[in-house]
Amino acid sequence: MTQAEITGKVVIITGAASGIGAACAQHLAAAGAIVIGLDIDEAAIAKTFAALGAPHTFKTLDVSSLTDWNDKVKLIVQEQGRIDIAILNAGIMSRPRGAPLFDSPLIWFNEAAYARVKAVNLDGVTYGIMALVPQDTVSRILVMASGAALTPLPMDPFYTATKFAVLGLARALASSLQEKGIRIDVLCPGAIDTPLTAPDVRNSYKQQPVRFIAESVLSILSTSDSKSHVWRAYDEQEGLCPHEDQAANVLDDVK
Repeated sequence: MTQAEITGKVVIITGAASGIGAACAQHLAAAGAIVIGLDIDEAAIAKTFAALGAPHTFKTLDVSSLTDWNDKVKLIVQEQGRIDIAILNAGIMSRPRGAPLFDSPLIWFNEAAYARVKAVNLDGVTYGIMALVPQDTVSRILVMASGAALTPLPMDPFYTATKFAVLGLARALASSLQEKGIRIDVLCPGAIDTPLTAPDVRNSYKQQPVRFIAESVLSILSTSDSKSHVWRAYDEQEGLCPHEDQAANVLDDVK
């Protein structure tokens, strides 16, 4: 699939109300795709997609509910005729937004935080794939993981665990999905300037712009081979590149 071939494709994006999801929606719409944004925050996603205008539209979605996933996928297919590409981007961290990220992670190491983070970061991806696989038109799934999927993030063990999990899930599914004509990629961003990032982290680390990740997504979707890949996008100057796992020497492309 080249960038020209993205034109007219129906793309769904979770977590599309703000941050990386909203930037991806804007870039894909500019590339000619028909973008359907999905987010639990109806007011925020309505504002984002009002700026995009028709034919782009949105649905509210609780990614942690398989029932909601199945209902919304069915509705989108009824309205659009198909789904071609899915970007599973929705994600949260253990702390509430704005809470300092450099306090002890044990403060937030509790059942409620674990259930909340797992529901969005892991269940949201797993249920999304479950709902999408039966759709014969889906050819690409892109899972938004994190640099925390490659190198543990001590400040947020639950976030790290769920991002490791979605990376493993995608890689384990890759060969089976390929047999169905679906390529699944995993993108691992570094520190990105989004509302998800706590203020103390913003003051301590250089944050890359969301535009960088949106451009990386477009680049990945523009590659035309059928293999699944793991990508990292840590620094705009370094750019998008395949990930090499030092512990395992290299994450080989799924054959």
